[in-house]
Amino acid sequence: MFLLLDCFYKKRITELNNFDNRIIQIAANKRNNKLNDTDYLDLIPYIAQKSTTINDDYAKALIILISSLFRKVIIESGFNKKETQALITKFRDAGRRSAPWKPTSSIVPGRPQDGKDGNRISRWLLPSDHKFYATEVLATLVEIKYYLQTLSMQDSPNVSKYGFSSLFTPWLLEHNIEPGEYYDPVQLNPINFNDFIKDPKGIQSGHIIPLDRGGTHHPDNTFLMLFRSNQIQGNLTIQELLQFMRGTIKKHDEALQSKSILENKIRHS
Repeated sequence: MFLLLDCFYKKRITELNNFDNRIIQIAANKRNNKLNDTDYLDLIPYIAQKSTTINDDYAKALIILISSLFRKVIIESGFNKKETQALITKFRDAGRRSAPWKPTSSIVPGRPQDGKDGNRISRWLLPSDHKFYATEVLATLVEIKYYLQTLSMQDSPNVSKYGFSSLFTPWLLEHNIEPGEYYDPVQLNPINFNDFIKDPKGIQSGHIIPLDRGGTHHPDNTFLMLFRSNQIQGNLTIQELLQFMRGTIKKHDEALQSKSILENKIRHS
C-alpha cells in the first residue's frame, strides 16, 4: 500500500514539475512555442487553482493560454480572424495597456491625445501613483477577466470541456464560465456575444469605483459593460449610481401622487 502511494506521489510530483517547466516555456512567448489542447486542459486549471498566489510567469503564461484558446474557439465557431482580433486588441488595450496617458497628442500639437497616437503604455511602466498604474500581474488578471466574462456572455462559445468553468470563481470572477452567466452590472441585462463581436464598441470596460475617484485597475474593481451603462454611470461609483436612480424614481412617484401636470405629461408621452 505504502509503495503504491509512494509511486503515485512521485508520479504526481514529476507531472507538476513538467507543468511548471511548460509554463515557463509558454511565459517566454517564443514564436515556435505552439499551444495544443493538452496545454489548455492541463495548464489553465493548474494555474487557476493557484488563485491569488499567481506570480509573473504564471500570469504571462495564463494570458497566452486564455487568449490563444479564445482565438481558437471563436474562429471554430464561424467568426473570422479580423472580428476575433478586434476583441483581442480591445481586451489588451483595456487590460494590460493604459488609456492614452499624455495630456496632448504627439501627432497634432495641442490636440487631446487619443488611441490613434500609439501612445498606450504597459500599466506597470507608469509611476505607481498614476491612476492608470497596475502591477503586471494585476493588469494581466484584469485582461484575463475580460476574456472570461466574454466567454460567459449569452450565446458565447462553450469552453466547459476544458475543465476550468468554476476554477476562477470567486477569486477572479463572480460567476462560472458558461454561456449566459454574465450580465451587464448596471442594467442587469444579458450581454449577447454575437452583438459584441459584430460591434465591439457596444461594450466597454468599466470600474466599480472610477479611476478618477480613487479606484484602482484591479480585478475586484473591473468589468465589461454595455456602452449605454457606461454613459449612465459616468464618473459615479456603482453604489452612488444606484442611490441616485432610487432617489430619482422616488421623486417622480411622489410627483405623480401629487398630480403634477409635468409628471403626468412625462408618464403619458
